Amino acid sequence: MSMIRPRTFEFGPHSPGFAATVIIPTFNRAAALICCLEHLERQTCKDFEVVVVDDGSTDETAHRVQEYGKRTNLSLKFIQQPNGGPARARNVAIGAASSSLVLMIGDDIFAAPELVETHLKLHRQHPAPHVAALGQTVWEEKTQKVTPFMRFLEEGIQFSYNDLVAGKIPGIYFYTSNLSVKTELLRRNPFCERFPAAAFEDLELGLRLTQKEGLELIFIPEALGHHYHPTTFLQACRRMRNGGWSAHLMYEMWPEAYLNPAGATPVRRLARRVLAPAPILFAVTQFTALLTRVITPKALFRAVLGTYFYVGYKQREVEVASEKKSSKQPSVLVNR
Repeated sequence: MSMIRPRTFEFGPHSPGFAATVIIPTFNRAAALICCLEHLERQTCKDFEVVVVDDGSTDETAHRVQEYGKRTNLSLKFIQQPNGGPARARNVAIGAASSSLVLMIGDDIFAAPELVETHLKLHRQHPAPHVAALGQTVWEEKTQKVTPFMRFLEEGIQFSYNDLVAGKIPGIYFYTSNLSVKTELLRRNPFCERFPAAAFEDLELGLRLTQKEGLELIFIPEALGHHYHPTTFLQACRRMRNGGWSAHLMYEMWPEAYLNPAGATPVRRLARRVLAPAPILFAVTQFTALLTRVITPKALFRAVLGTYFYVGYKQREVEVASEKKSSKQPSVLVNR
């Protein structure tokens, strides 16, 4: 971990206490972040502060936030830290929160006007420290074109809302794009900073809170966050590979949460073994990316994306085996 201390800047009006703290980790998304903050200005409830943690951005994020801070009516803390991943950024933001409730969103989430108010209402009804609330995240459609492939992702790859019902749900749906949790619960149980990317670090914490704290996660679909994140098939492939790597890390920590990277059916297992060799996977990936311009071959999407998950999982598996082998190697004395 870098020894450079984070720098904090404060903008807008301040008061001795807020009902909630909205925390936003950000990395190289200056334009989207400003839009995200502007949507927070339009909330029906004003009793909240915002903490943004810039995780080592190299774009114009710092300049844009400084300029935005001169005109905002939000109570805004802007913290700059060396790049360390979203888990570390959220932990820093949680540490800077001054309220008893944290609402986590992404820097590409445009909050519907009632989002904060809806989360606060849920927690007033359920003040117990182990109760959290999950809002619904959908594609933002006013300023981005939602492609057929993005629709495919929304149907079941990106979020599993089809599996959710109003009421108590498992902690594995601990999606930090639109999630509120009591601050003290998060300070006792921080995000695991071993996860380098935005993949499984939130699900791991959800599982840990379920096991250790009896987490009750309530789905409130009326708390809407609109997701501005144009996504191509190639970008999704990279994300799935990162997800596979992180899934193995989660398995190392929680063996009972094992996800079979080879697939749940014989057909999927065969497809992933056939596609996994690098030359084949590269060719099929490029071909599939071209197809997305004219058709939506969902079965092929699932096969290729699942294979990237499998490849990322196997990559971490090899790394772990290599680490274990190295730790067992006897030291060698060299005569000079």
